[in-house]
Amino acid sequence: MLRKQKIRSVEQIEAYKLSVCHPASAGIDLGSRENYVALNPSIAAEMDLPIVHTFGTTTSQHEACRDLLLACGVKDVCMESTGIYWINLHYVLTQAGIRVCLVNPKMFRMVPGRKTDVLDCQWLQTLHLYGLVRGSFIPDEQTRQLRTYMRLREKLIQDRGRYVQRMQKAMVEMNLMLVNVLDDVTGKTGMAIIEAILAGERDPKVLAFRRDGRCKHSQQEMEEAMKGIYKEDQLVALSINHAVWKDLQKQIDRLDVEIGKMLQTFSDAPQKDGIPAEAQEQAATDKKQEDKKKRKTRPSKNDLKAGIDVEKELVRICGVDLTSLTGFQANAILQVIAEVGTDMSKFPTRKDFTSYLGFAPHNKITGGHIISSRTDRKKSHAAQAFKKVIPAISKGKSSLSAFYHRIAGKSGTAIAITATCRKLAERFYDSITKGQQYIEYGEENYKQAIKERELKYLRKLAKKHHVELKEAV
Repeated sequence: MLRKQKIRSVEQIEAYKLSVCHPASAGIDLGSRENYVALNPSIAAEMDLPIVHTFGTTTSQHEACRDLLLACGVKDVCMESTGIYWINLHYVLTQAGIRVCLVNPKMFRMVPGRKTDVLDCQWLQTLHLYGLVRGSFIPDEQTRQLRTYMRLREKLIQDRGRYVQRMQKAMVEMNLMLVNVLDDVTGKTGMAIIEAILAGERDPKVLAFRRDGRCKHSQQEMEEAMKGIYKEDQLVALSINHAVWKDLQKQIDRLDVEIGKMLQTFSDAPQKDGIPAEAQEQAATDKKQEDKKKRKTRPSKNDLKAGIDVEKELVRICGVDLTSLTGFQANAILQVIAEVGTDMSKFPTRKDFTSYLGFAPHNKITGGHIISSRTDRKKSHAAQAFKKVIPAISKGKSSLSAFYHRIAGKSGTAIAITATCRKLAERFYDSITKGQQYIEYGEENYKQAIKERELKYLRKLAKKHHVELKEAV
């Protein structure tokens, strides 16, 4: 029980004493119409100024707020991350050389009775004055731009999927059962048939003739599925949804090109003690060729089409081939990098990294009993990237797959997903920080290691209780 709780040393206790950490500080409570700025009371009294000032949210008002803080000699500012209202003020203040501590609102709203804009900004300033709040992770400008592109791409893909469903609904209402004979109606055959219908073709034989030779269902089955009851309103709905789907696809392709250009602006990863960069690139090329030989299915429609070798660029940026991690492909790697960047110095250990992603247990212990050890609920896009690869991992024959099934068998699927994501995040962190490519040892080696560990524990118990163990015949 004591090992589950952190025992502070004398040095840590000394650090917890309330001492002024940021004397030249201010607190800002943000809103959509007004920002409330609280100065240090001693600075305000010295300059004969009010403690709390109110500013608007326009650019000129942001600049006026900056000028006031600079005139008062403020070097540190604490503000809450309210929606997206903090972004522009944060940019203006950091450009002026003011250090900004961006905090999560739930970290400082622990004292009841303090919930007005005027009291909030003063409470923020007081907490920051004594160093009682911790700032949130904010990526650099280059990573932030890539994050914007990747998040927008994910939203466009989700929107595109909705319009595919609407096209399917319109065809089903006309009894055109294309969904029963095609796995994907947006494939080559599906799009050819839909475009022919929109062009005025109604003959089932002519429509079925557009069947690609790789389709599983025969032409007769396709012809039977194309005998529909055409309705004018559903044809209009199909036409509009098809047009929007095509436009979204064009925007995704355009965004992919922008992401490719953005990746080329990233600098090379610093050389680490791991595998040299040339060897990493060669290993990535060899792995790509090997995957092409083994690959039986077609690439995913959601794969990045940037016009460049994305995997090679990622090796150059990260300094290691992260596709060696079980289940990870270029899209998932890009999503994680767009959220946390490639510089892991802001995460001192891999425990800090997994805690940031929300994969670390949040223990609540009182009276010697564990009340809860659930992980925090965090809306992290990076965490979602790790969770998306779990279905593929669970179907494989890797050590992570064996680990997933072992945890799922005794604790349930939800806990197994979080535990597997934590292991995957630790391997991701180690690969980037050490520059060493991950080596997969396989499911059998993992099961053998678990068996040896269990036998070792049994021998220890037998020795403790003076019991003789014998091998089963």
